[in-house]
Amino acid sequence: MGRRTVRLAAAALAVAGAALGTATAAEARATHAWLCRPGLASNPCEASLRTTVVSASLATKMRAAKRAKRPPVDCFYVYPTTSAQSTTNANLKVDEELVNVALAQASRFSQACRVYAPVYRQLTLVGIFKDLTAGGRERASRIAYAGVLSAWRQYLKRWNKGRGVVFIGHSQGTGMLKQLIQKQVDPSRRARRRVVSALLLGGNVIVPAGRAVGGDFEHIRACRTARQTGCVVAYSSFNETPPSDTFFGHPRGSTGVVMARSSA
Repeated sequence: MGRRTVRLAAAALAVAGAALGTATAAEARATHAWLCRPGLASNPCEASLRTTVVSASLATKMRAAKRAKRPPVDCFYVYPTTSAQSTTNANLKVDEELVNVALAQASRFSQACRVYAPVYRQLTLVGIFKDLTAGGRERASRIAYAGVLSAWRQYLKRWNKGRGVVFIGHSQGTGMLKQLIQKQVDPSRRARRRVVSALLLGGNVIVPAGRAVGGDFEHIRACRTARQTGCVVAYSSFNETPPSDTFFGHPRGSTGVVMARSSA
């Protein structure tokens, strides 16, 4: 990502992470839709996995991966700031931008899991940079989170049936999932047993220095090995030397460290 893109994404994530209050009763009833889930007539997460592979020498070849027929686990994916709508919060229409990000980020996971991806009333870029009051910004963030929460509850009630879950988020989606895990998963031993992993990308997940647990989550640990389960993977990557004022890769205080940071 270039410097401007990084800053836009950082602003999106910072705003998403600001919704620390509990949603009001009206906001808790906020509806959601589904971008991806098994059985949808149009499901971008189950699109063709035929891919062009480009080698270091720029030679290309086609590779066709296959979706899992009976995957043992599910993936719960929350997309990043994507909506080009002109309102503060997006509506629940499945716009082209949502389809494209699901194709790019979520469809590959269908090789290993059933993908569930809610449409939520995320903060649009227009909303993020609008001159809102602090209360207006917090309410907009709560509205976005309420849609993710209602989708998670519907998924648990209708489709989970005790299956393991991989959480996948990027940017604003990572901010939404951090809240969901903090409030709905991390405090409950029963809920934690469902966690296969949490891939919280393009954002900061904080742990105390020298430890693998604590900080953002009290119980769910940072992954230390490729075979470890029930843990979190978090990183931010750059296609240039990270600027000194980047939001990503820096803890929000003096007592924590970011789980992982990479430059690519």
